[in-house]
Amino acid sequence: MNSSIFFSFLAGLLGYNYWCFYTTYPDPFMQNGVGIISIIALLIAFLTLIRMNRVFKTGYGQSDLLTNWSMGIFFGIIFSSLFVAACFLLQDLGRLIIGIVRVISSGEMNVPNRAEWFGYGALFMAISPIFLFIYGMAKGKYDFKVREVQLKFPDLPLAFDGYRFVQFSDLHSGNYDSFSAMERAVNLIQDQKSDLILFTGDWINAKSDEIIPYKGLFTALSAPDGKFCCLGNHDYGAHPAWRDLEKFKYIGDAVREHISDMEFELLDNRSTLLKRGEDSIRLIGVENWGNPPFPRKGDLAIALDSVNSDEFKILLSHDPTHWDKQTIDHPEHIHLTLAGHTHGAQFGIETKRFSWSPVKWVYKRWGGLYEENNQFLYVNRGLGFIGYAGRIGIKPEITVFELKMDD
Repeated sequence: MNSSIFFSFLAGLLGYNYWCFYTTYPDPFMQNGVGIISIIALLIAFLTLIRMNRVFKTGYGQSDLLTNWSMGIFFGIIFSSLFVAACFLLQDLGRLIIGIVRVISSGEMNVPNRAEWFGYGALFMAISPIFLFIYGMAKGKYDFKVREVQLKFPDLPLAFDGYRFVQFSDLHSGNYDSFSAMERAVNLIQDQKSDLILFTGDWINAKSDEIIPYKGLFTALSAPDGKFCCLGNHDYGAHPAWRDLEKFKYIGDAVREHISDMEFELLDNRSTLLKRGEDSIRLIGVENWGNPPFPRKGDLAIALDSVNSDEFKILLSHDPTHWDKQTIDHPEHIHLTLAGHTHGAQFGIETKRFSWSPVKWVYKRWGGLYEENNQFLYVNRGLGFIGYAGRIGIKPEITVFELKMDD
């Protein structure tokens, strides 16, 4: 949907909502107030769409505080308008049905007036999304959560009993509008004092230089067994690049250089051995592999070349789709796969006993730990954000794993 059609649709929604409020409340103060709010909402939408057009033509690109907030409020306006319109449509449908029943029973078309109490409910539905979206931007997007996950394996090498490592993912550094927030995230990673640091893709949105302001922070990260990563779909660029990887090859090449500068080792369809005395585990990484239009550069067969079947294996693969489509049924048993990509949609509900996000309708495995065929997949919810510059209910995540022998 292009911007003019989208704006016309939103204007129609706001117009319908205003008419419904206008005919519900005869008070001029209420009518004028809703009218002014509707005009302001349209103006914000118009200016934001202009900005989004400029940004999306370059594949997201670098954001700033003003852009992030305007886009966040814009998304809030959209959801608010949809919720209010849905409320009034339901009411109007009910009024119509009552009117038809009265015609049948008495021969007169007498449609009841809109109820004021229903209008107050619609008003609540209008305000709530805006406040939620503002909360997600002001508090949620940098409300980092450290999650601890203990995994037990019967064939874990003895020397790695109690082994700890950190996973973080989906930085999308071009969207960060606070250096201090990024610094706090990096300090949290370092504070875990893990044996190993792993990153599962999407350093950038679309432009390789997005990571440059933060390179010093990630260079300073350290762990006894090193720092490793794989590439995510955005590390090749964004939308246009996914359709012509060769043309935009310079973006991925520059990202690889930045990764090297930050002293991370890129596992690009290859593996490495982590040793403790005579014991070892195999760390494997593939390039991005996802459903179109995302790149399918990952090659598990090449990555597993020279890997022994009896080795304990950890795989870095950005998109959890790869686990379902290629990894889980692979002849080589891969004990643990680490992924990211979904962000948990940056919106959902998570408690100790319940997790839900609308992204589940797109990705079967969207957040947290999954087990199948004696293999584990963990989908990190990401440290960054994209599109909406906030998080509601799904916190940005740093995951600390501890491997234990299963007695």
